[in-house]
Amino acid sequence: METLYEDEFLIIVNKKAKQWIHPMPGERGSKNCLLFDVRDHLKSRVYAINRLDRPVSGICLFAKNPGVVRDFQEIWHEDTTLKKYLCLHRGKLQAAGKFNSSLSKQSVFKAEKSEERQEALTLYKPLTYFEKEFCTYTEVEIKTGRYHQIRRHFRKAVMPLIGDRKHGKGKINRHFEEVYGLDRIFLHCHQVNFQHPICHKQINIDSPLPENLQNVLKLLTRKTSL
Repeated sequence: METLYEDEFLIIVNKKAKQWIHPMPGERGSKNCLLFDVRDHLKSRVYAINRLDRPVSGICLFAKNPGVVRDFQEIWHEDTTLKKYLCLHRGKLQAAGKFNSSLSKQSVFKAEKSEERQEALTLYKPLTYFEKEFCTYTEVEIKTGRYHQIRRHFRKAVMPLIGDRKHGKGKINRHFEEVYGLDRIFLHCHQVNFQHPICHKQINIDSPLPENLQNVLKLLTRKTSL
């Protein structure tokens, strides 16, 4: 477990891909749970502030008491709080833009579709286009926190994330696993900036792209230059 920041109120760590944040129903004894890792590291209870999907890696915040969670809930979706991701997806993005379409209400514990819809805003900025594989490396910022928001918005745009087994394309995922060794979704939370709701100081957290995802970009770059 890699600690990125810690004070008397919270701890911020790097989540690995394929790791749960909370123990899932029926898996209470599972060791593949980040909350348990943080709890055991601190030897005290902790409370998740933000959530990443199991396949996704990156920055996760945990409060050291329930009151801190409430404090963060007040600032988490304000413009002063920044949450950025890096992803690789099918298709070509030529300019920065946004997805502003509503999404059906769902949750990590009950993924059935609901008739209720929620506003969802995702900003994106293309970084590199790999023509030979028809995919784009893109930075994404979320302004709302909906279930699978980034993954669902890109799927609706017919640009599914590479390696996404739920919302992506199986044939494309298998190709990237066979050719580039990508056995996970290419989605990583790499930057979180916020004003500490208790200390009132600016906190800027960065998490570099994991080595396995960096290797995919290197191979794509090499193939493009041939």
